[in-house]
Amino acid sequence: MPVHLLGIRHHGPGSCRNVVNYLHKLKPDLILLEGPAEAEELIPFVADKQMEPPVALLAYQPDQPQNAVFYPFAEFSPEWQTMRYAVQNKVPLHFFDLPLIHSMALNQQPVQDKEETTKEASIHKDPFDYLAETAGYTDGESWWETIIEHRHNNADIFQAVQEAVTALREELPHYTSPRDRLREAWMRKMIRQAQKENPQCIAVVCGAWHVPALASMPKVKEDNELLKGLPKIKIECTWIPWTYDRLAFRSGYGAGIESPGWYHYLWNHPEDDGTLWISRAAALFREKNMDISVAHVIETIRLAQTTAALRNLPAPSLTEFNEAITTVMGFGDDILLQIIKESLIIDNRLGRVPDHVPKVPLLIDVEKAQKRLRVPFTAEIKELTLDLRKPNDLEKSIFFHRLQLLGIDRTIPGHIDGKGTFKEKWTLYHKPEQIVSIIEQAIWGNTLEEACRKYLLKQTCDIQHIPELTRLLNRVIPANLPLLVEAMTLQLNRLSAASTDILEMMEAIPDLVHIVRYGNVRNLDFSKVGNMLHAIIARILAGGVLVCIHIDEEAAANILDKLVSTDYAVSTLNNPELNALWLEFIHQVRTATHVHPLLCGYATRLLNDKKEIAPEEMQNTLCFYSSSGNTPADTAYWFEGFLHGSGSVLLLDDHLWNLVNNWICAQDKDTFLELLPILKRTFSEYSPTERRKLGEKAKACRTENAPTKTSTTLTYDDEEASQVIPLVSKLLGIDMK
Repeated sequence: MPVHLLGIRHHGPGSCRNVVNYLHKLKPDLILLEGPAEAEELIPFVADKQMEPPVALLAYQPDQPQNAVFYPFAEFSPEWQTMRYAVQNKVPLHFFDLPLIHSMALNQQPVQDKEETTKEASIHKDPFDYLAETAGYTDGESWWETIIEHRHNNADIFQAVQEAVTALREELPHYTSPRDRLREAWMRKMIRQAQKENPQCIAVVCGAWHVPALASMPKVKEDNELLKGLPKIKIECTWIPWTYDRLAFRSGYGAGIESPGWYHYLWNHPEDDGTLWISRAAALFREKNMDISVAHVIETIRLAQTTAALRNLPAPSLTEFNEAITTVMGFGDDILLQIIKESLIIDNRLGRVPDHVPKVPLLIDVEKAQKRLRVPFTAEIKELTLDLRKPNDLEKSIFFHRLQLLGIDRTIPGHIDGKGTFKEKWTLYHKPEQIVSIIEQAIWGNTLEEACRKYLLKQTCDIQHIPELTRLLNRVIPANLPLLVEAMTLQLNRLSAASTDILEMMEAIPDLVHIVRYGNVRNLDFSKVGNMLHAIIARILAGGVLVCIHIDEEAAANILDKLVSTDYAVSTLNNPELNALWLEFIHQVRTATHVHPLLCGYATRLLNDKKEIAPEEMQNTLCFYSSSGNTPADTAYWFEGFLHGSGSVLLLDDHLWNLVNNWICAQDKDTFLELLPILKRTFSEYSPTERRKLGEKAKACRTENAPTKTSTTLTYDDEEASQVIPLVSKLLGIDMK
């Protein structure tokens, strides 16, 4: 029973075509394919009409879904075409790589020999680079593509690959890692097991590097010794969509390729001389309003073919076509290659798997909602603007928010210009890891709504701080989970009733205000939250001043930030009763003794802006804090609070400008240097325009105060002046006759 070893590169149209042709010629009774044994029951799906590569086998640990591995396949992957051949011709096929129940268990074990690991990393280099250097190529990738992928005469190609790799492994024994030796021992075990079934012909399809280890069989005892005592874990597998972008080297995929889109073209159009490829590139350039004619296309193809002939190549490769595009269409500038890289060379193709592939119920529910709402999840980034007044857009918004709450980053919220609350902007992008995230959250429920509710209910029970809960509630409201919102409201009520932390209450107010306001957009009743908001502000009024007295500047700055955000939130809600309570608290902060001057200054500013202070009282306050009876630091902190966040007050109020300007100019050098950090912090908060205008105003004041020569009109008595003139004339020697 002959065993035929077919050494391949995992993703290559040339290797793929060689394997398909060899299998049709060989007609094996049994096929052994490098892959995880746990996924064998999923092989029949490759012939399903709904299955469209690129796809991947996802293997994960059910109790730890984040512990997962992917086995991606493209249409031009030899493994994919091998599976299709087996299914279509009803040939038994077995995956014969080391089972994932052992492999993934080994990955979780701590590394025992760090020195060996460091040694392996230090010698890491593609062993095919040595063959490439011998043949005059720059790297092993280009050598393999030219010699194997573009080869026309493929007779005995697998024998040639085996001889080349055997020579490499003999010269580079350390390039085979302990894990690879373990895998190869298992592969040999599976080959021996297959031979016991007495098939007429066995075809083994695996990575080219493993072929020499499978050709020379050691003693069974040696392999069994290596495989003894392997750890085990439970593994489940499924098919998931993949993208060409994740098949590329740049994604970090170890067996990745440089140009999946180019390989897709080579697989589907093997006889094309480059006309179709260059025509597609020209079409992309024309979409960018570039002047590309048919003559450009013809000359580009001719140049690529001529270059390939000069380099003794059987046909132009991607390198020759890129150089020809740069020369003919780009006039020597390779910027054009950036235009075709994503759409043509890499390609943004996204695969598809059948609906009846085994999946966790949560993933099924997410995919059904995606189809029902016609949400365009693709391999390329898409932006979507929703109008919440439209029923379908509102449902999409709910769907997106629920995904966000579960930590699934399939959608990313964006920023909408303007202050309206009826629009949302989202960025959509599909990544295979998102499916792992969905599987990871599947323990919380079979539907997206159920999983969100149970997952967040658990979080709600664990939260013990009001701001943390209000932030979460703010995120939950757009997801339309009324039962969860009710439970969170009750928890919020309990926390607010038991809390004595005034700063914590103040931090929660902006989120509570947003909840009350946003409920109107979603047609939700948050009267309980509104009542809670009234109660919290009343409690701040009762004891808020106590946290503002006898504190240092760091604590005062922290409270100032909370005052700013709370005042903005209360003003936005514009509730008369809440406004009255809040203004009464601000009055207390301004008038209470031992309040930090930073907070007192900001309270004065708020009351002045709201016309709650008479002009005479405001002038008296300014004079008091700018008087010499206060320490320079207290005065500086007061003005920092008063001028916080806006320089427009200084620009428009000349009286205030003079007070501040005169106070600063009156300081001696040592005092000014002491105040300088506080002053710099105050003015650094202003916008560039405000700082520029303040500088211009200061310069103008300095110019006005400088001594200048002025013409003055004097009055005099003519009779008295006539008596002086003769004497002056005599002194000057002037004859007045």
